[in-house]
Amino acid sequence: MNVADSEKLAGVLESAGYRAAEEVEDCDIVLVNTCVVRQNAEDRASGYVLTLRGLKEKNPNLKIALCGCFVTEPGRDVRKLFPHVDLFIEPNQSEKLAAFLRISGSPDIPVPDHRIPGSPPKDGITKHITIMTGCDNFCSYCIVPYVRGREYSRSIEEILSEIRALDATQCKEIMLLGQNVNSYKYGFANLLNTIHSRITRLPDNRIPTLQFMTSHPKDMSDEIIQTVLELPHVAKEFHLPLQSGDDEILQQMRRGYTVDYYRDRINKIRSLMPAARITTDILVGFPGESEAQFEKTLSFVKEIGFHAVNMFAYSARPQTAASQLPHQLPADVKHQRLQKLIAVVRKMVL
Repeated sequence: MNVADSEKLAGVLESAGYRAAEEVEDCDIVLVNTCVVRQNAEDRASGYVLTLRGLKEKNPNLKIALCGCFVTEPGRDVRKLFPHVDLFIEPNQSEKLAAFLRISGSPDIPVPDHRIPGSPPKDGITKHITIMTGCDNFCSYCIVPYVRGREYSRSIEEILSEIRALDATQCKEIMLLGQNVNSYKYGFANLLNTIHSRITRLPDNRIPTLQFMTSHPKDMSDEIIQTVLELPHVAKEFHLPLQSGDDEILQQMRRGYTVDYYRDRINKIRSLMPAARITTDILVGFPGESEAQFEKTLSFVKEIGFHAVNMFAYSARPQTAASQLPHQLPADVKHQRLQKLIAVVRKMVL
């Protein structure tokens, strides 16, 4: 999602006549696009924005924009924290950058007087198309619904229009993005079928491969699995975040499924597509997680045999239910469990 957001913001700048600088010291405007899903990502973003204060003291004409989830995280006054920042842009608000460029009075930042498209085509192999924003799941550890808002699905025609605007000569893959694409309002299987039937062929008569992420296991229906099977130009790849291999922890996480249900979805996929690539996310050190519950996660990861695993140690996020739970685990315990999981995954995927 952040890659897609950054591409859109970069596109706004390029449409206004800007080009990327090789070094930050050469910039007329700096955009910092942030993520606060993990504490480490938040700390890195905050630290970087603070370092830009010195750069602006040397170059008062420099414009700085802070973008993304850091701006909307509850309980924070970003304008007080970063008085040297000129513009704050919430997620999915790239039009604020366009407006800022149009009204900027700085002679060092000329802005052409023409319409700035919301999502211009970008060079590269994979094109990212956001089909929906926000999330309605409210997993107990996750801050996404608080910083990105509730689910909003773009219309099928709007998505098709953006795909048609892509530079077909540069596009080999189209990645459909959402916090939970399976809950797309107008039917995700329907969307895949519609795009597949109307997508423009490349000059050599190829059709770009369709990919998607992220999927929520509880909403991975038989219809979606069957649709992926039947459409030849949809990649046989599924990113299904497991998070934990213990039912009690899953319940406290408010994930909405059990280990057995997750296993059933994997078995369904592999029975129809034995070569399907299946990846996942694992979160260790959730409040109250016992050693035995952690070992269940290790065992389940070995059982499934994922092609890749994104691994994280739990970090409390403001206003989430999990941050208020008792028995928050010490940092050293979380670190030890994460290292143990990493070792297991390395042996599995090598």
